[in-house]
Amino acid sequence: MRIHHFTIPARNPEHVARVLAELLGARVVPLPHPQGNMLVYAGDADGSAIEVWPAATRGVVGQNETVQRDLPLPEDWPHHAYVTSEACDAERIVAVFHREGWKAERVQNGPPQSGFSLVRGWIENQTCIEIGGAEMRAEYERFFREATARARG
Repeated sequence: MRIHHFTIPARNPEHVARVLAELLGARVVPLPHPQGNMLVYAGDADGSAIEVWPAATRGVVGQNETVQRDLPLPEDWPHHAYVTSEACDAERIVAVFHREGWKAERVQNGPPQSGFSLVRGWIENQTCIEIGGAEMRAEYERFFREATARARG
């Protein structure tokens, strides 16, 4: 399985895309559809990207076209993604989020000594994203290799 892209909502898509690109060592590509859509593009062979859509964009079940609706984002947003990059480390991620006035903290997932760490941040203090550098990616991969080995018995 490969995740090639995911979408996040933003009140200011261009600004959010530029901040994410700064952290992830990516570039921003404006896309014509839906209107105001920005792509944070890694530039790799897999086409890894984050689409940053205007917060009012809605995908309606059964329709191919998105619509704009003046609805607020949920106050508590359960969806998130974990993204890692060689271009950043925990201290830089937290510093950039704080510079933007966005909440972020380094957290430990899973049990001590066997879990993994990451930075959990809230884009525009609304949408959760988890970001890590190379060291955090290594912890994450080790954790899941060990968990998979235990499950196989």
